[in-house]
Amino acid sequence: MKPTFRSMGVAGAALIILAGCETTSGTSGEAAGSEVGSADVGGEPVAPSPPGPPPAPPPPPVIRSDTGAVAAEAGAMADEVVVTGSRSLKTASPTERALSEFKEDRSIEPEVEQPEPQAGLLTAGDYDDVLNPDLYKAYLDKVLQDELSGKKLPYVDANRRIGIKVVDRLGKPVPLAKISLTTAEGDPMFPLRTGADGMAYIYPSYDVIEAGMKITVASDGARKITHRLSQERLDLGGTVTFDLSKDIKTVQKLDLLLTIDATGSMGDEMSYLQAELLGILERVRESNSELDIRAGFIVYRDEGDAYVVKDYPFTDDLSAFEAELADQSARGGGDFPEAMHDALSAGLKFDWRDDAVKVNMLVADAPPHDEHIPETWDSGLISRTRGIHIVPLAASGVDKTAEFLMRGMAQITGGRYLFLTDDSGIGNPHAEPTVDCYVVTRLDGLVQRVLESLVSGVRVEPDGEEVIRTVGNYRAGVCQIDGQDIS
Repeated sequence: MKPTFRSMGVAGAALIILAGCETTSGTSGEAAGSEVGSADVGGEPVAPSPPGPPPAPPPPPVIRSDTGAVAAEAGAMADEVVVTGSRSLKTASPTERALSEFKEDRSIEPEVEQPEPQAGLLTAGDYDDVLNPDLYKAYLDKVLQDELSGKKLPYVDANRRIGIKVVDRLGKPVPLAKISLTTAEGDPMFPLRTGADGMAYIYPSYDVIEAGMKITVASDGARKITHRLSQERLDLGGTVTFDLSKDIKTVQKLDLLLTIDATGSMGDEMSYLQAELLGILERVRESNSELDIRAGFIVYRDEGDAYVVKDYPFTDDLSAFEAELADQSARGGGDFPEAMHDALSAGLKFDWRDDAVKVNMLVADAPPHDEHIPETWDSGLISRTRGIHIVPLAASGVDKTAEFLMRGMAQITGGRYLFLTDDSGIGNPHAEPTVDCYVVTRLDGLVQRVLESLVSGVRVEPDGEEVIRTVGNYRAGVCQIDGQDIS
């Protein structure tokens, strides 16, 4: 049966290896296994850089009138951890607050027409803030004290982040492992999931992590392993490795959600974007023959338009998905900001499979309205706890606020920031990203490589003949300055 539309109304640390048995360590030096002299972040040895003084921490997210009793539904959360409110809103991290405030709600409406798209023409680059934590901190320090100084935006210091690396008995990454964070007393904070690369991250200052708090890792068929965080670990950052001592299967499912700004400013490019995205899933499937793919989409506009949010639920019938997506058009808008917050909230209500790699590709050229920035960011935090990778694609003249939020959500969810370039000569001029290095290729090839990377856990780079131009000193996603790898 063909799915139907629904629409929303306005609304230098040491590497610690923990063995595959029930373990609790009092300090980083007491963990089962061994300590090595340098941090292992994202698979590359990295010496921690001395932290600079961060700007004042961001104000807590807006507490909406529906705040109160809490918590995320157990079945929907990554490892079924329910936020109990054991830490008050004064002491809780922004992620815990976002979980406590999240509510479900639904409603309906129609659509218009669409010009003939052409595939294979748009060009794009990408930037991975996960691979460049020092540069991400430098970016935050600059824009939050400069162009965006008057806005209430989150400061996530990735410079001293703690990587949680989960491996099997052969040292291979464990995808979709369930991670829970608890207080020293054992009260639940929030859950995380590893990506296909076996990695997840916490940010001590942003996540309000204190010495004595615990990380517990679990995966089907393996015993839980618990590690207690020491003050030294919080001060230095680095990576804690959990060895589950079991064989792990690769991921065989992908849930892909396209969340598309469908306002008039996207008119010149939306037809091309649709066509670029249509053939990608088949090519991903061709390179991963066992992969079970479902796709769905959300189109959104703004208050006062024909609709605010309209969604098409996940389906494995990709022909039906393509036909419905081709029927969408870009209309309305008016002022520049759009209802991104409503669209991202709607995406959390999709029936994401627990055992699938989950990707939400956000295609947009405008930020949310300033008053809805906290809600937009909260959806990124909830996505983080559920293992949903947000992969933004910045179109047209994306502004600095939209770039900040899109990059931030990609960074905390293990996604990647994509942006259209002018190399194709199609559509309105595209804003130059505030990044230090990237390569330009065709958009369809880039999206395919990003999806394959998220499914396999291994970064896929373009072949030399696919590269149209290079900016900065790019080495497999890491920016090098003066020949030095600073990540």
